[in-house]
Amino acid sequence: MKRKMAYIGTFYLIGLFSASFLSRSFNSAAAAVLVLSAVSAVVVYKKRYVKAAVCLISAAVGMFLYSGYDLLVYESIVKYDDCYVEVTGKILDCNEYSGDNTLYTVKGVINGDVSAKVSFFADSSNAEIGDEVRVIGKASALKDSYTFPAKSYYKAKGIYLRIDKVSNFNYTHTKFSFRRLVNNYREYILKIIDSEMESDSAAVMTAMLFGDKSSIDSSEKTLMYRAGIGHIMAVSGVHLSVVCSFFWFVISRLPVNRYFRFGLLMIPVVCFVMLAGMSNSVMRAAVMIVLVYGAGLFRRRADTFNSLGIAVILLTAASPFAVRDASFLLSVSGVFGIGVAVPIITSEIEKKHKLGNIARSFIASVCVMIIIFPVTLLFFDEVSVVSPLSNLILLPICTVILICGIIVMLTGGLSFAAVPVLKVCGLCCRAVIIISEFIGRLKFSYIPLGSDFVRNINILAVAAAALCLLIFGKRQRGVFLAAFSLAAAMLLSGEYKYIPDGKITVALLKEGGSVTAVIHDKRSACVVDLKKGGGASASVVKYLNRSGICKLEALVLNADAHTAMPVYSSSLELFDTDMILIPEEDRSLADNYYFTDIGDYSRNGGQVETDGYSMIFVRDGVITVSASGADVIMYSSGSEIEGEMFYSAAVRYSGKASDNDADAEIIAAMDGNAEVVAKSGRKIYIGENVKFTIDKDGTVTSEEIK
Repeated sequence: MKRKMAYIGTFYLIGLFSASFLSRSFNSAAAAVLVLSAVSAVVVYKKRYVKAAVCLISAAVGMFLYSGYDLLVYESIVKYDDCYVEVTGKILDCNEYSGDNTLYTVKGVINGDVSAKVSFFADSSNAEIGDEVRVIGKASALKDSYTFPAKSYYKAKGIYLRIDKVSNFNYTHTKFSFRRLVNNYREYILKIIDSEMESDSAAVMTAMLFGDKSSIDSSEKTLMYRAGIGHIMAVSGVHLSVVCSFFWFVISRLPVNRYFRFGLLMIPVVCFVMLAGMSNSVMRAAVMIVLVYGAGLFRRRADTFNSLGIAVILLTAASPFAVRDASFLLSVSGVFGIGVAVPIITSEIEKKHKLGNIARSFIASVCVMIIIFPVTLLFFDEVSVVSPLSNLILLPICTVILICGIIVMLTGGLSFAAVPVLKVCGLCCRAVIIISEFIGRLKFSYIPLGSDFVRNINILAVAAAALCLLIFGKRQRGVFLAAFSLAAAMLLSGEYKYIPDGKITVALLKEGGSVTAVIHDKRSACVVDLKKGGGASASVVKYLNRSGICKLEALVLNADAHTAMPVYSSSLELFDTDMILIPEEDRSLADNYYFTDIGDYSRNGGQVETDGYSMIFVRDGVITVSASGADVIMYSSGSEIEGEMFYSAAVRYSGKASDNDADAEIIAAMDGNAEVVAKSGRKIYIGENVKFTIDKDGTVTSEEIK
């Protein structure tokens, strides 16, 4: 079997990835069936189906590994959920936040029983990476929320618990820690970058050099992703290739044997991996670098597909949950696109047409964009469709930034090298920001990924692509058909947001005690802040982006206008807002803000009209949305709803059940998020995030927003 590790690694990854979505019992049963099928095929058909048997067993190993790790490791740690624990160990990482709080990540032992990584917030202290610590507090299992999937994100990094209530925190300073040394050097370089560059340019360079995007403004970050250069801000193979190319240029000229050269090359590789935070994507790149350069030690030629298969197995064997890490999957699919699919496609095209460097680069970008699209669909709200074109312009500029950043690191930030180099970086970063802003603001530059149609059409496309690759013996034809199915899915996904369907949606979004309503069709929306002004703005932005909405007909600040105004003016920066409405009794609260489009309305009888629906403010806290002959009422527990009021559906956005609720005894008995049909036949929903969809015929359906 040619490319043995390529096929073994591919099917192992398929089994591992599939297991992450299925129950433990189903995984075990499916893996057993795969093993029995493989053994039966070999016994009955001898050597004829050995390759297929190996692939099936590889998939089964992936499923067994994930289930076993989930049972033996994950369950042994999360059993301490909601328990007071004592953790002793060493600090792996510490990040300072505002308010003198620091988030510590510790690798140690819980209650002297089980080894684990845990995180916790504590007052900022002199504790550093590598210090020995003892912390006591109440442990909580991480949970996903609408704005941030904390459980999924940290589970892929091996962190399953957070200590929420720290009652005791002691540390002992250690004299030396290599990890601390590397981190201190990183902080030293960051200070030099911050001192020599403007803040926004420094933030961009920090993201590209170390993958730290925390300093980039959220709107600026969104525009960069829409422009198609988000992958540059996730440290991976591109960055490590630049580092290795630079060092290999010098090392290869030294009068030493190939073994010593390889050892010298691994020193900067290890240091850069640690500087970049040892993310899954950069670890994957490091493994492949070792395989590519290490092949020369044995006079062998490295194969990208084989190296990728080996890297996948090595990185997930000890940490199977990494298979759900976005950077890891994007890195793997991107390398497959560049190293496997692109050479096949370009070679086929060049049989008929001679390709230039620009044409070859464009084709490569298109192929990679298509191949990573299913992964993007799984983790992100949007995907750029202009990246093949924008990368032709921006990638060379970003490469200059990376090379300059590496020069600064290599020279220790000495002023004679750092100052002129960082001046060049500043100009390049400014160019990246300007170009990204222009491209990212184009409405056709990205595809929103929030609708069921987009999700389903791409699932079908992925299944069709996999089927094509399995059926056709000639790999060129299989790759072409697979790429065509994925490209067609992307095209349909992009067109979907421009096809009107006549539906109106009323969405209620919550963050803590804050509540905001979004009323919209497929083109535009009205945002109504209902409680604790601006607290749910992050959920609103996420929901609007996933729905592909960039125009707001009105922003209605129905609660706490003085706190909501500055929050929304920042978070909704990328949305075209026609007008801002403030209750007439709160009009004075807007005097400190300069907006030419501020209007007012009355909480008691006010009305906002749009083309497809109307919003009626019946009384304080009660709002009716009317469309296609249907009415959806939003109210709080303190509001009074008259028994004779007609409504198709109602949602109580705050408070507990009260006598004012229709059929209050039914509502009081509901568990958490739920919908009931009251005795009157009307729907009442009490829960977290929910949306009601009004069809053209007035039919109202509801579902939870996830």
